[in-house]
Amino acid sequence: MGTQVVLDVPEEAYRQVEELAVTTERDITDVLLEAVTRTFSPIPVNPSRSVMNQNVETYKELYPELVLTHLGQFVAICDGRLVDHDPDPVSLLQRVRTRFPEKVVLRRKAETVPEHQLQIRY
Repeated sequence: MGTQVVLDVPEEAYRQVEELAVTTERDITDVLLEAVTRTFSPIPVNPSRSVMNQNVETYKELYPELVLTHLGQFVAICDGRLVDHDPDPVSLLQRVRTRFPEKVVLRRKAETVPEHQLQIRY
């Protein structure tokens, strides 16, 4: 069971909720509850995330070799090993999807900078 709450909703917001409730044939309380629940629900995590993280770690381990042998090319990492490479990312993607249809494959360009840093100024 949940906690019952009484709140004042601004008139314009209430009109929008009411309109949505009528359009979707639901109670106003259901519309409000869905809005609150969606706002605070946890962000879903892809079940393949751990596999992709392992592929990223493999890329980092192989990086010194990759910049010597495949600099400027796109590489594909799967199951802890380099499985393909190509200067054309689209060609690489097509082959990877054909060869590894059910696998999680990291595709990344081998560049002189191993990882780009994102700086956000505020």
